[in-house]
Amino acid sequence: MGYVTGQTYSIFGLYNQSINPNDKTNYHFLGAFRFPKHHFHSIPQKNFNFMYIAFVKKLRIILFITSLGIHAAQSQNTRYLDPVFSAVTKTTVTYSDVFSDDYHKMDIYTPNNDNLSKRPLIVYVHGGAFYAGDKASQDCIDFCTAFAKKGYVAVSVNYRLANAFLFLTDKKIQLNAVLQSIADVKSSLRYFVKDASTINQYKVDTTAFFLGGYSAGAVASLHTGWVTTESELDANLQDILKNGIKTLNGDAGNNGYSSPIKALYSMAGGLYQTSYISAGDLPVWMGHAKDDATVSYNCAPGLNNPLVVTLCGTGKMMPKLDSVGVKYDSMILETGGHTWPSLGNSGKDFKNAITEIAAFFYPMIPGNSASTAIKNRQQTISIYPNPASEQIYIQQKGNANLGNFRLVNAIGQALYFGCPSNPTAPIEIGHLPKGMYKLVWENPLLESQTLILQ
Repeated sequence: MGYVTGQTYSIFGLYNQSINPNDKTNYHFLGAFRFPKHHFHSIPQKNFNFMYIAFVKKLRIILFITSLGIHAAQSQNTRYLDPVFSAVTKTTVTYSDVFSDDYHKMDIYTPNNDNLSKRPLIVYVHGGAFYAGDKASQDCIDFCTAFAKKGYVAVSVNYRLANAFLFLTDKKIQLNAVLQSIADVKSSLRYFVKDASTINQYKVDTTAFFLGGYSAGAVASLHTGWVTTESELDANLQDILKNGIKTLNGDAGNNGYSSPIKALYSMAGGLYQTSYISAGDLPVWMGHAKDDATVSYNCAPGLNNPLVVTLCGTGKMMPKLDSVGVKYDSMILETGGHTWPSLGNSGKDFKNAITEIAAFFYPMIPGNSASTAIKNRQQTISIYPNPASEQIYIQQKGNANLGNFRLVNAIGQALYFGCPSNPTAPIEIGHLPKGMYKLVWENPLLESQTLILQ
């Protein structure tokens, strides 16, 4: 009767090699598994062969079932909403063909092993009050990595910064810094349009460019997207423009190519003048904390410093957006100050913002407008009583975080903002004028409801 004493059996049948009889280790490796030596030295050859065949059959069944589970889990992930890539590559380039300094560099994050020929582009503009900050800040890295894993080409862009002392004492320098950021951001967008029309290295879809950022980066992005003609600027700004970047297309190069933008997002950002918002403007997603003292949720001097120009935040932008019919969604935080986005993945609000931004942009990406992915995730919300007079209750079927909502009247004015924290607690609406309202959720995955007050 023979015994197995000098062979290693691979469970995958890939090899059959000798074992050193003098091996003093406690285990031999059997393919991807290891077994104690004494098991091999005490099993008759016939019984071992039988056990080996049975083991392989069982293993194949386990691996097959496991692979089905993995496939099912992967199939639930939707590109542009979920992370569908496990790794990304970062490449640093100079985007301007006029300037070659660090202010005109950007980090490009692309998903590994992606064969798609046209991919949406999302640009993240860092914060830092227009005199500090860098594309390699942790929030920049976390944001771009997250969106690259969702299937975007994600970009963290640098731009010209002002001298801190001069910036904090001169409003003209502050406004010029904003205009320079517009010039630089537009040049970075043109870089990708140029690439798409020439070597097509990054395989971007030039009809799906999304722009935004945090703090100063959000301010830069909102003005880049919404200030489209020089006639919108007051006389002072027009003078600064002509003595600086010359035109709204800027002085940072890649001339002859467009700088298209599909939609915007803003984390703790604001506008110099809400009059820049007009009918037909780009859609926007906005996240803001009500206790932000650096860029006010309403309107106040930037940095809470009377020497800095006044900026109007999300709380003032929403009524204007409603009045002119510009599509938007918002994530309004009661607390969080100005720093919640800077925490990156260490902060839950930052991660929630990434989820909401992805959901807001998803239907705007070509081919996704009729997708069932969003519909399958939507929750059923009901309002009762409806019609109502004094109070309403909000009932939810599903487990999504409802978040904030607003009640918008027939002419687009948001007259009430709330957050249903308890389904058994009434929401008092008796003080509102009678009429028809739309209850709009900040969560893009939740459908709006019509409410009648009588």
